[in-house]
Amino acid sequence: MTQTINNNQNGNINSKADISAIEAAEEIKLNDLAPEQQLELEKLKLDLDMASDADKEAEEVTKTPPRRLVIVDGGKGGVGKSMWTRGFLQTCIDEKRRIVAVDADNSNPDLLRYYGENGEHCQIQQLNIFKDGSIDRFFDRVKRMMEPEPDTYNQLPPPESLFLLELPPQSRQIFKKFIEQEFLETAANDYDIRVTMVVVISRVSDSVKQLIDLYSFCGNKVDYIVVRNLFYGEEEEFSRYSNSSIVQEIKQELLKAGIPLFDITMPNLLEYAYDYLDEKSLSFSEGIKQKELPGVKMRVKSWLKTFKQQICPVKHLLGLESINVEIF
Repeated sequence: MTQTINNNQNGNINSKADISAIEAAEEIKLNDLAPEQQLELEKLKLDLDMASDADKEAEEVTKTPPRRLVIVDGGKGGVGKSMWTRGFLQTCIDEKRRIVAVDADNSNPDLLRYYGENGEHCQIQQLNIFKDGSIDRFFDRVKRMMEPEPDTYNQLPPPESLFLLELPPQSRQIFKKFIEQEFLETAANDYDIRVTMVVVISRVSDSVKQLIDLYSFCGNKVDYIVVRNLFYGEEEEFSRYSNSSIVQEIKQELLKAGIPLFDITMPNLLEYAYDYLDEKSLSFSEGIKQKELPGVKMRVKSWLKTFKQQICPVKHLLGLESINVEIF
């Protein structure tokens, strides 16, 4: 059946409802309309399409991701904290997720060494956490980056919502003191930012004790991600962590409070490939793109793909909406 359209004297279609009715009809013969009606219909359709596109663009501009501060624990050195931090930073860069990364290890600033100070989607800053008052000034700076003021050209910089802080070894007491001064309460109430603690562990009992100690002063005010570094062995070899009755009690307490504690793994990168990246100061993406050693390219590409797969279950805690595990 042919849909008929009221042929008024002016030949105009006067409302969006008219267009909706026309589009909803299963059968319509555009040729049944007068030429001026056809032209008016096409104009109104074009106006609706443009308005819809404008609404989508405005929605994208105004949509602000939840604020997240990811802190990589600095209690014990030599467990692979910097490796995990670099992997996460590389993931954010690959996903074009804006991030501010803070390298607080002044003796061995890996983030600056491998990634420089600025990239298209990231900026890297330094912090001397051992200098009195520096961590306070840093968090005030975070506030300004989340709610930026117009620059000298009256342009408003994009607000930052994802921050990554890698604490240096032996900084636990300083960090503990800062937490005890109610930083987490301030972060939640004044910054509207959620904190996720990342704890990288090896098979030794000391790294497990670091988690227990961290929980003693952070409690259920943060989310937790425990990373078992497979450089130290397969998953089943982390028995000191898996069999710890205290760790099990912590998990139960967090579960009752509705706070997540996730166990994930970090893949082992072949020492040969790791040493090449270290010698050349290459990021993971540069290690994949280099053509000097195809074997290194293959190993790094596989490592990064597996790394991204492992952090998929905790992407919401890390401020990532999605993760594309396909590498280049």
